[in-house]
Amino acid sequence: MEKRYTYKEFKHVLAGEVRKIIDEGADIEIHNIVKNNSLELEGMIIVEEGKNISPNFYLQFYYEDYLKGADIAGIARDMTEKYNRMQDNGFDGFDMDIGSCMDKIVCRLVSYEKNSKLLEEIPYIPFLDMAIIFYCLVMEDENGMGSVRISNSIMEKWGMTVKTLYTVAIHNTERLLPKVFCPLKLMLKSVLEDGEQGMTDIFEGLEGCNYHEGAPFILTNIKGVNGACAILYPDCLKDIGRMAESSLYIIPSSIHELLIIPDDGQVSPDGLKKMVKEVNISCVAAEEVLSDMVYYYSLEKNIIEICN
Repeated sequence: MEKRYTYKEFKHVLAGEVRKIIDEGADIEIHNIVKNNSLELEGMIIVEEGKNISPNFYLQFYYEDYLKGADIAGIARDMTEKYNRMQDNGFDGFDMDIGSCMDKIVCRLVSYEKNSKLLEEIPYIPFLDMAIIFYCLVMEDENGMGSVRISNSIMEKWGMTVKTLYTVAIHNTERLLPKVFCPLKLMLKSVLEDGEQGMTDIFEGLEGCNYHEGAPFILTNIKGVNGACAILYPDCLKDIGRMAESSLYIIPSSIHELLIIPDDGQVSPDGLKKMVKEVNISCVAAEEVLSDMVYYYSLEKNIIEICN
């Protein structure tokens, strides 16, 4: 029976395979990365002279592939191919100066409590029980979007305040990642019918749809990634409330999307809160949980609050 490497052994063997493929002058580094909700992962990066940024390759996920039967040499080829593809797409030439980043700064919504340690090192704005944080989009291709989290040191280097950062970010986020608001039933139908189609194409197809299918609705962005942030777009909730002709219950499905339920007087806030907690525990990846709370938007007052 073929010997299976431990995770520690796997890391060193994989690094050796990557070194066989990349340029001799390049180096391999492995370091801990704090992801959303304080999830810590080990990432491998390829460091080459003259290359400003390298993508992180999260080793725990590659080790899972290895345990399922993936060949280490094949994993190394996949990593280096992705690395080279990103460099070809201009990833290597990206400079984190303010001139290059100003029109690429975006914001995201995350849990305040679950990211308390991370928030000590990055600019943020409290929002209900959540926090608005900031990233710079450095590339986008068929494999997704590459981004760099904006730290306190980067913000200080740019000479910006948190308030200015938010003003720039919310404008860019709405422009680069416009909202998608549609009946949940319609979105699920599109996913089932176009299973081989990319999620971006599905969300683009739903943009501007009509609402005849009825509640509950889903609110996200055109990429379906970090789409809960759409709740921050100017007049977003007001427009939805006017369309529904009622105030709204807002359910944080994940960092990627929100469920919206018009208040018809029949909805139980306590039932919604119980549902959110159960779904977060059983169905949502730990890294993607946004909140256990349920929110209420008053159309009359134009304010959003936590349901107590």
